[in-house]
Parts: sequence; structure tokens; C-alpha cells
Amino acid sequence: MQEEVLAKYTYYIETIQKEISRIFESQKEYICCAEGCSYCCEEGMYPFSQLEFEYIKLAFDKLDDEVKQKVVHNLRELEKEYIQNNKEHFMHKCPFLIDGRCSVYNNRGIICRTFGVLTENSDGDLTLPSCIKNGLNYSKVYDPVNKGIDEKRVQELGYSNPPKPFNLSRKNMMSLSVAKNLELDFGESRMLIEWFFDLINEK
Repeated sequence: MQEEVLAKYTYYIETIQKEISRIFESQKEYICCAEGCSYCCEEGMYPFSQLEFEYIKLAFDKLDDEVKQKVVHNLRELEKEYIQNNKEHFMHKCPFLIDGRCSVYNNRGIICRTFGVLTENSDGDLTLPSCIKNGLNYSKVYDPVNKGIDEKRVQELGYSNPPKPFNLSRKNMMSLSVAKNLELDFGESRMLIEWFFDLINEK
């Protein structure tokens, strides 16, 4: 992929990351995300556009040999499971999670950057982060019976800011004005591992 395109995408990522960081800061009372926590990387499907793949591949190519071998090993093991299971709904641990840490953190995908806060999708439905079941993000104000935020509990616990949903869907993030102004073409979307299966099998 052309360096110019990746340079534009890097600018896009830097721009949206500022807004994502601002959102996380506004919701910090409810968020438990910290270095070393990897619940969101333990089970998922991780959709990536071609442009996101090319960006994360830059970091993959720069990994030291030992870490890269671990990632490739993870990918080959996942490929075996992927073939044996339902490919359409294949949930798995991210192959880039090495010793509990993301080995390509600075080049992680959009879905990795936005996970953790309340999300409102294009239909207006509320999506809660899955780590809520582990007693983490928003769990203190979560009502498991109604499967939503308990506003009464928010008041009782004295939070200064109410929990607020944000439209951080990949579709919305890739349609922002900054992406349009840069004329970014994100390309086809596939599971992250599918992009890398092709890559490691070429070698």
C-alpha cells in the first residue's frame, strides 16, 4: 500500500484517538481499563478493514523475532481451530496478546481503541462492554435484570457525571469528516486473523 495512504491513515488515527481519549476521560469514573488488563482481548472476532490491516502489519513487521514467532504460532493454532469451527461466528483470543499485553498496541484497530465505554449503535440500541460481567467497566451501576444502567444507583453512589453512550461503531468512525476529508478508502472488512492467515501462508 502506498506510503501516502498510510501517512493519511496515521493522521486520521491520531485525530480520532484524541476524541476517543476525551470520551474515556469523561467516563473515567466507570472505567477500569488499565495496563495489564486484557479481558477485551481474550474473546472476540476483531473486524478489521484492509487499511487497518496494513497499519497493524507495519507494527507486526517491526516486532523482534521472538515476539513475532509467538504471534505466528498463535495464528497457526487459531487457523486450525478456525477450519474446524463455524467460521462465521469464530470467537477467539487475539493472537497479538503476548504475556497479557498487546504487542502492536500503537497500531491497534479501531475496535480495540473504542472498546470499553457505552456504545450506541446506528439503531439507537445500547451496547455495554462485555467486561461488565467481570465486575469491571460500568459494573457498579449495571442492572443485570433489566440489562441496562441503573440511574438510581448512579445517584446513590454519588458519581459526578452520568454514564453516557457514544456512537463509536466502526461504521461511524470510518465515516467521520476527517476520514472523508482525507479521502480514505478503508477497503474490505474481514476478521483480523483472516488477513494474517493469508500473510503467514504466503511465506
